[in-house]
Amino acid sequence: MTRDNRRSKAKDRKAVPAGKGHTLSLRDIDNEALKVVRKLLTAGHEAYLVGGCVRDLYLNRKPKDFDVATSARPEQIRRVFRNSRIIGRRFKLAHVFFGSKIIETSTFRTNPSEDGGAGDSSGDDLLITHDNEWGDIEEDARRRDFTINGLFYDIEHEQIIDFVDGVADLDRGVIRTIGEPEVRFREDPVRMIRAIKFAARLDFTIEAESWEALLECAPDIARCSRARLVEELYKLLRGGSAKRSFELMLEADLLQHIWPAYVNLYSDPDSGEVGLRRPSRARPPGQPIALFWRYLAALDDYVSETGQTPSNGVIQAILFAPLLDGMLLEAKRADLDVHVDDLMTPPCAALGVARRDRELARQIFMTHRRMLLPSRKRGRRTSLVQRQYFHDALLFLGFSVEARDLDGNALEHWRQLAALQAREPSDDDQGGGGSGGGSGGGTKRKRKRSRRGRGGKRRSRGRSGGSQSGAQAPVSES
Repeated sequence: MTRDNRRSKAKDRKAVPAGKGHTLSLRDIDNEALKVVRKLLTAGHEAYLVGGCVRDLYLNRKPKDFDVATSARPEQIRRVFRNSRIIGRRFKLAHVFFGSKIIETSTFRTNPSEDGGAGDSSGDDLLITHDNEWGDIEEDARRRDFTINGLFYDIEHEQIIDFVDGVADLDRGVIRTIGEPEVRFREDPVRMIRAIKFAARLDFTIEAESWEALLECAPDIARCSRARLVEELYKLLRGGSAKRSFELMLEADLLQHIWPAYVNLYSDPDSGEVGLRRPSRARPPGQPIALFWRYLAALDDYVSETGQTPSNGVIQAILFAPLLDGMLLEAKRADLDVHVDDLMTPPCAALGVARRDRELARQIFMTHRRMLLPSRKRGRRTSLVQRQYFHDALLFLGFSVEARDLDGNALEHWRQLAALQAREPSDDDQGGGGSGGGSGGGTKRKRKRSRRGRGGKRRSRGRSGGSQSGAQAPVSES
C-alpha cells in the first residue's frame, strides 16, 4: 500500500463528526515517541499515539509514558526498529528502547473471538485468556477499557481521533466503559481497579451503569493472578490519590475480595468494627483504622509534593504500621521483631507480596524504633545512617510524624545526620581511608593510620579499603 493510499484509507476509517478534532501541541510530546511514530509512517504503516498520554495531554497533565499503536505486526515493528524487543504472550507487543527509556508499541487489535473468552454477559466465563487478534484502528479503540483511554493522536494532522466519545467524557469528568460494562469487567476484572484508579487520580466520577456493573462483578477480581493484583495495588498507592482510591475500593467491596486477610486484621470486637472501614471523624485519631487513613494521606502529600514514589518496602510499612499501635515505641526489640513477623507473614503470603518487600518493611520498623529512641553514641548513630535501608526508614519516619502527630525533633535530628554524612569527603577525595560505608568506627581508625604513615602497604590497604567500603554507602531514595 502506498503512503497516499494508506492516508486516504486511514481518513475514511477515522472520520468523526464535526467538533471531535482537537489540536494538541507537538512540543509537549516526547521526542522518542515522535521518532517511533514517524519511522513507522515512513515504513508504510499507520501509527498514532494512544491511550493515557493523549488523555493526559488533553487534560494539560504531564504524561508519565507515551505509547504508540500501529497497523504493523510485532515482527514488522521489530524489523523497523533494531533497538526493539517483542514481549508478552497473552498480549504481544514491542518495546522500542532509547537508552533506559521504553516506548511501548502495540499492534491494532480487535475483540478476541469467543474461544478467547469474550462475548456477552450471559456467558459463563468471559475472562480473556489471549488477546492477539489483529484489527484496525477503530476496532482497536472499541476493545479498550474506558472511553477516556480510547483516544488516538495523529501527529501528521495534529488531531485527536475519537471513535468512542472519549473527549466528551473527559470534558464531563466521567469514567465510562467502552461497550457493556459487565462484559468488559468480566473479560478482565483488573479493569475494576483501573476504573477506581482513574476516578481517584483525575477526580472523575464513575458513570452509573459502569459503577453498578463494578459492584456486581467485584467478586470476579479474585480470579486474577496475585502478581497482577499486587502490581495494581502498588500503582494505586504510588499515584498520589491512595486515600481516595482505597475509599472507593471499600465502597465497592473490592478490597475485601482482593485482600481479605489484610482487611480482616482491622476487626475489633471491643468497638464492634468488622474489618477495615471508610474514614470517620468519630474514631479516635490513634485507633488503627484512623491511623490507616492518616498514613495514606501522608503518602499522598509526599507523592504530590515531590513527584517521587516510595519503595515497595516503605509502602508495606505504611500498610501495616497502623496495626502495630504502640509496639513500635514500647516493645522490646526482640518482641517487636516477632510481632512484625506474625502480623505481616500470613496476609502477605496470601496475596503474594514479595519476601524482599516484607523484609525491608521489617527492617524499617526495627530502625524506626531506634530512630525514636536514639543512642547516645555518635558512632552507632553514624553506622545506622550508612545502612542501605536508612533512607527508606527516614522516609517512613516522616510519614509517622505526620500520621501520628509525633514531635518532629527526631526526624530533624536524623535528617541532619544524613546530610552531614552525605557532605563528608569520599575515600577517593582523601586518597586514603575514607568515610564511606561499613559499620562502626572502622573508617576513623583507617584515617589515623594514613596520617601516621605506617608504610606504603597500610596506606595502600586504606585506599583499596575505601573503594570497598564505598560500595556499602547508603542508597538514595527511589
